[in-house]
Amino acid sequence: MKYALVTGCDHGVGLALAEQLVKRNYTVAACRLNENETQLDSLAARHPGQMNMISLDVSNDESVTRLASAFPFPSLDLLINNAGILGTMDSGPDAPLDFSLMQKVMNVNAFGALRVTTALLPSLRKGTDKTVVNISSEAGSIGDCERTGWFGYCMSKAANNMQGALIHNTLRQEGGRVFQIHPGHVATYMRGHLDTTAGITPAESAAGILKTVLDEEHPVKDRPLYLDFRGKELPW
Repeated sequence: MKYALVTGCDHGVGLALAEQLVKRNYTVAACRLNENETQLDSLAARHPGQMNMISLDVSNDESVTRLASAFPFPSLDLLINNAGILGTMDSGPDAPLDFSLMQKVMNVNAFGALRVTTALLPSLRKGTDKTVVNISSEAGSIGDCERTGWFGYCMSKAANNMQGALIHNTLRQEGGRVFQIHPGHVATYMRGHLDTTAGITPAESAAGILKTVLDEEHPVKDRPLYLDFRGKELPW
């Protein structure tokens, strides 16, 4: 039996990842922030015994500590740090910048992934695969940066990439690894409404992520693989 944990399963890509992992015969801990989001309840009801629902705020130290102290599985093979927020898509350095909001974005998108991973390292070390997947973004690429704004989100994803590289340096010496994955431009509600400009559904993104991580052969390198959901390598 293999065990997986996914954060940010309230809806969107996280929910789709949890559902597809269950279909792949993983036992899944699906974490959500807002218990009023009931799609996860429906999924758990369809897969009794194979789905554990957990309340988790990745931006909160105590919430993550509670997760680790009451972790439901004997080990962990796959950790997917999917929880994330956008903040504001500010237009450039001359625009008024909300640094308080940018700190919140950084706390969720970068520190949140690090909180969860370090808290669950003991369980990962007991797992067979010891794999961490951080849902990053092409927006975190410094080598391919063309934007003039969106500081909070872009900087948070660059920081997410760095924390993933640092964790990878430990895990690869112990038979594990880290992936940094861009999920694509997905039709989700991260902007507060359904992004109808996106051409990818959450199910398509999740299927591509899991195919790339679980089905394809990737040699373990000195740094994590930074890929899009179709397996294309991105510049750091």
